[in-house]
Amino acid sequence: MSSELNIQANEDTIKSVLTRGSYRFKVPEYQRQYAWEEPQWEDMWNDLEELTESESSHFLGSVVVVQEETRMGDLNIMEVVDGQQRLVTISLLLCLIRDKLQEIDEDDWDKDLDPQARAEEIESDYLYKKDEQMRSHPNMTLSTFDDDDYQDVLDSRQPSDEESQLTEAVEYYSEKLSEVDYEDIEEMRKHLVNSMTLVTIRCNSEESAFKLFETLNDRGLDLTAVDLMKNHLFSVATQSPQHILNYEQVKSDWEEMIRLIKPELTKPARFFRHYMMSAEEPDISEAISSYMLYDRFCDLVDEEIEESDTTIQEYIRDMKDKSYLYVDIVNADTEEFNRRANEKINRYLENLNILGATQERTLLLGLFSNIDNSNDLIRGLSAIESFIFRWRVTNQTTGTDVDEIHAKLCSEIFDEPNPIDELVDELESKAPSDSEVRVAIMTNEFPRNERTRYILSKIEMDGYSKDKSKVVDSTTIEIEHIAPRKSFTADKYVAWGDYMDCGKETFEEYCNKIGNLTLLNERMNARAQDKPFDQKKREYEASEFVMTQEITNIDHWSTEKIDERTKELAEKAPEIWNFDI
Repeated sequence: MSSELNIQANEDTIKSVLTRGSYRFKVPEYQRQYAWEEPQWEDMWNDLEELTESESSHFLGSVVVVQEETRMGDLNIMEVVDGQQRLVTISLLLCLIRDKLQEIDEDDWDKDLDPQARAEEIESDYLYKKDEQMRSHPNMTLSTFDDDDYQDVLDSRQPSDEESQLTEAVEYYSEKLSEVDYEDIEEMRKHLVNSMTLVTIRCNSEESAFKLFETLNDRGLDLTAVDLMKNHLFSVATQSPQHILNYEQVKSDWEEMIRLIKPELTKPARFFRHYMMSAEEPDISEAISSYMLYDRFCDLVDEEIEESDTTIQEYIRDMKDKSYLYVDIVNADTEEFNRRANEKINRYLENLNILGATQERTLLLGLFSNIDNSNDLIRGLSAIESFIFRWRVTNQTTGTDVDEIHAKLCSEIFDEPNPIDELVDELESKAPSDSEVRVAIMTNEFPRNERTRYILSKIEMDGYSKDKSKVVDSTTIEIEHIAPRKSFTADKYVAWGDYMDCGKETFEEYCNKIGNLTLLNERMNARAQDKPFDQKKREYEASEFVMTQEITNIDHWSTEKIDERTKELAEKAPEIWNFDI
């Protein structure tokens, strides 16, 4: 197949782009969502304002399209491979100008054409097109993630998704247009469609479009790594004979995967990094950073997959299948085994989420993909929980060193006869020691947050409670400061300031030590808040938590008692987050 780009390029006004030919635009499913933000909106607005004053023209950039086959009588479809951000923003502006015109009373209008007729002209010429059967179609259709909101704007409604970038764009331009005098609205419309220009680059095939797409865009600025990965993959797929690499199948799998992970993951690129480091073939035993993701993916597609025991098509299909598992892991909602096992497994995953175990998802993908026994999987999750707790509480770095640990483990342990034994041994050898954990517990401050609730709950279950089946849901309980945090700063706690054996500065060093914290349910915590120690103990005695009940054995609360209890909890921590699994 020829490597030359087969394209046609024309510089056109917005009017020509939107009205010429019997075609309409479609943003394909694999494209990213509308992503422009205020700096881009402001640039376009400023350019438009300058045009209305200078009577010059302004070049907006390029749009790359490829024609999609349609049935006879239907409008041709032009898939927007690049430039959707510009086209969508222009269409939003036209919608809002139309709406503004519809608000104008004819008595306030001194132009030749009445405002209602001008609004209808915008709608019929730019926003909609008719096919041969005179059926009306939106001139632009967006991908699934944006199209409902765009259709709302087309219909003069406020978009339903209040947090989408498209909604933000509508709000930005609506506010700008509200400051424009009625007589200037028509001038703004006229210059938008007649004075702003685009280069429309029409490709005869997706292969040409994808090649051009990568050439036109500056990596890391306009595109995310995932956008570039998709375009490189599709470019390779369009050049390959179908019996070797089925482009339609690869495209379908990729689109399905993106539809799944986009709404579920705040950082979709993480999935691709974690999958690549966890996959059996090709075997990757080193860290893949966010910065290197695109280059590393290109190496896989161009060379490494071909040299392995899999194919590109099989690799993308497995990636798609694993994306469902990955989302379940992130949401702590797996259903791989029976109900009881799933509940226990998902509790471990919830704990890992609380600990901030995002990098560990490489290893979690490897575990879930290779271990089919629930008891073995639970052992593995317990080891990972102990590792990540020790790593976090001792404030170790969370960079590529951790990624490399997990990538290497995925590369090595699953070929062993007893992979979980290997996992436990390897994690224990790399985890901070018992003494490091004790020192960290003794010296760290523990803020009133979800992670501290988790730590106290785990210590209660495994270090105090005699009922080993007891499960403490850390999301339903409160952290109780025995000596209140505001003992020296709030009037209602003034008695505590007098009660403690220290001054304000010393107390600030002790206030958030773990020894000054315990667990209470919400109702008891509210009652105990500002009470003197002897009255607090009445609530503690009635508590269901053993660690809280034991505080009632203390006669007087002081910095010395905080130190003693901190040491007691620090001694328990390494015994709880251990590797004797």
